[in-house]
Amino acid sequence: MKRIILGNPLIAITMLKRELTTGLFVPVEILVIEKETNGGTKVVYTLPSCLIAGLNKDEELLKAVKVLDGKLEALARDILA
Repeated sequence: MKRIILGNPLIAITMLKRELTTGLFVPVEILVIEKETNGGTKVVYTLPSCLIAGLNKDEELLKAVKVLDGKLEALARDILA
């Protein structure tokens, strides 16, 4: 199992300007787990929007978080391809 911490300073800055508590959720983290049975890989992560949505309803913050969600989902798809 590997824990990977990923971050894009531009997205993080956009989020932090809107709500400092988003610093709890950026940079994002993923776990990449090699399956013991049947081989293969499992990628585990939580979408940032799930964590941040309850904190603040600021439109610009939510846009930035959705961009981050999309990048994380795309990365997971690439890893598993």
